[in-house]
Amino acid sequence: MPSDSVLETLIAPLTADEFFARYYEREFFHSTASNPAVGDLLSLDRIDEIISDSELPPRSLSMAHSGSPVVREDYTYPNGAINRGAVLDQFRNGATIVLPQLHLADGKLYALCLALERRFGARVQTNIYLTPPGEHGFGVHFDDHDVLVLQVSGAKDWEIYGNRDNLPFRGEGFRKGHDETGELRAQFVLEQGQCVYVPRGLAHRALTRGDQPSLHITIGVLVKTWADFMLETMAEAALRIPDLRRSLPRDLYFAPEKRAEYEGEFARLIHAIADGADFEKVHGVFSGNFFRDHGPRTRGALMALSMQLGEDEELCVRENILYRIAPDREGEGGTLRISGVAIPLSAPLFAQLPGKLAEGRLSKRDIATENREELGDVIGTLVAYGLLMPL
Repeated sequence: MPSDSVLETLIAPLTADEFFARYYEREFFHSTASNPAVGDLLSLDRIDEIISDSELPPRSLSMAHSGSPVVREDYTYPNGAINRGAVLDQFRNGATIVLPQLHLADGKLYALCLALERRFGARVQTNIYLTPPGEHGFGVHFDDHDVLVLQVSGAKDWEIYGNRDNLPFRGEGFRKGHDETGELRAQFVLEQGQCVYVPRGLAHRALTRGDQPSLHITIGVLVKTWADFMLETMAEAALRIPDLRRSLPRDLYFAPEKRAEYEGEFARLIHAIADGADFEKVHGVFSGNFFRDHGPRTRGALMALSMQLGEDEELCVRENILYRIAPDREGEGGTLRISGVAIPLSAPLFAQLPGKLAEGRLSKRDIATENREELGDVIGTLVAYGLLMPL
């Protein structure tokens, strides 16, 4: 599917603006449009290949049956390695096969995640679920992150229940027998090629429909919250306000007559934090982490680097790869930051490279600098880390 409109393709006929205004973090949305491109992302044959021929580290696969996890000993060897035959035997007996974070080992899924990360401004991951006919892996539950569920093959009967009063934090997962699910309020069939969006905290369940297995992709959106931002603000404040690093009073718990005094100190520190809080510093930390953790997409880079990139070699900017260019403090050059690396730029490169990258296409001959060795090294590094690719 077109990488610049992945979200719109999945939620059709909604526009992105409609989705974020009406549904995001609020309500589920079932897109009844059948999207053939969903079937291009994954297949039963690909799952068969992964289970049969791929390396399967212990945490690369898990299983669930009728609302409960299958104990790992039932599909692993004593040393913890995945027992492929036992996995298929458990599937034969009704268990769901779960392949978590498959985007880290599959180029199509990885490209999908990178495209959606730009739209959500958050990390995006995939989990894959293959459920036998007439079965379900999980009971009624809610997730601690928003999900987009893509039905690759087969179909599922979906049930939507109540919503929590507040959005759950990361790690605040559903507790069976403790958390309320609310009343059943919607039912529908998720057909092949369709998508459903479910906000975190909304209880739901899905059961395989018909006599065909169900294969679906769950796209998880791992957002950062304002609470996370404020916690980083506190960390930044602790660096500039020495009193925040002092221990609590030894008699804080034992001297009720000093309660007003300590409450006053608390108020003073709160005001000091608020008065000096620096949005730009905290924003810099969060954006830096986001750009750094945004993974590279390097398909084709090895082939390109196996041949010398000439002066006239046309290169284009790969879609959905995030990068930042910022000036040095001395003002004589800058730094380009991309996943896993910070590349220093001399003043001539800093003056020209941002514009060329913004145009989406460049070659070495387009950049005027006497230091061709530096230029070649920078261009080669950008190819290696996936920002540039040959046309």
